[in-house]
Parts: sequence; C-alpha cells; structure tokens
Amino acid sequence: MTISTTGRSRRVRGKRPAGLVGAVAIGAGLMLGMAGAAPAATTANVAAAQVEAVTLRLAGEPGQDVNIAGASEENGARAVQWPVARAGNDLWEPEAAGGGYYRLKSVGSGKCLNVKGGGNEVNAEVIQYTCSGGAANEEWRFVPKGIGYQIVVRSSGQCLNVRGGVGKGNQLIQYTCTAHGVANDTWLPVWEHASR
Repeated sequence: MTISTTGRSRRVRGKRPAGLVGAVAIGAGLMLGMAGAAPAATTANVAAAQVEAVTLRLAGEPGQDVNIAGASEENGARAVQWPVARAGNDLWEPEAAGGGYYRLKSVGSGKCLNVKGGGNEVNAEVIQYTCSGGAANEEWRFVPKGIGYQIVVRSSGQCLNVRGGVGKGNQLIQYTCTAHGVANDTWLPVWEHASR
C-alpha cells in the first residue's frame, strides 16, 4: 500500500488489511480537506509511504492497544490491553497470509499474535508465539464493525477480545464476535512509524 507524501520511500512488504488502507486514505483525505486544496504533486517531491507497522487500538478507547506484557520476547507471553507506547511490544507488522487473512508480527519480538494452543474454545488466551507461516491460530482478518474492525482468527472464527471488558492490563482472548461490535472487541489499526 502506498500514499503520496513528501519524504523518503521504503519497501512494501506484502498486502495490508483493506481497513487499514481505508483508514489511511480517509485520514489523508481529512488532512487535505483541513489544509485546503493541495498543490499539484511533482515527481521531484513525491515519495511513497508504506505501512510498516500498526498499533491495534481499541476503537472506543484509542489510547489503549494490543501489547505484549513486559515487552517479553518469549513464546507464550501474554497479549494484554495497555496504554499506547509505540514501542516494539505494541507495534505489529501485518503480513499477508492469503484469503484476506494476515499474520500480525510483533516488531519487538518477531513473533506472531496467536491463540494459545490453537484452541477453538471461547476464552482461549491470546499470546505471541513463533510464526509458523501456516497455522490458522495466527491468521487474522479485519471485519468492518461499528466504528472500527473486529479482528477475527481463522482457526475458530472468533474475535480478538479484552477479557472482562475494557481495562488496563486485562488479558486478550478469543471470544464469540458480537453482532454490532462492542467496546472490548472493536479495534482500529493505526499506521505508526517503526524506527529500527
């Protein structure tokens, strides 16, 4: 995915979630609308900006996102709700997995957002685990819902959810998706600059 901007260009790594494309396009449109008519772009001052990393923020509380507890780099580390820090443990690289699904790879650890044990049961914990490149419990799709997106895991068709409702430090789980999206299962993928 690319949008025109001034600055330097970086390499694109696979396809990005359609919702993410829409969020960036809408944001760019709003910025142009607020600034007035934009001057015509020339090839000399236009470069491509790619989505390298996103934070996965709660739509109803965008100051909170998906975070790996304690910035752990270990397999099995818990995914929790936490205030946005834009650090390696809350930045995710979406990587196309086919069929509209994506692996969400932690910038900090290089591991994937994963449903523990590949389980299909409601309340199964969401963790990080070494990316296998084909496990259905590490593949997610973005489904438009309410003011954001439900993030649905391929293995069970259940949604990424904050256990017990919204709350700092609460464990993330997979849970039955709600019909219209609620505060603890509706997310916003937000493009962030991933410095390396």
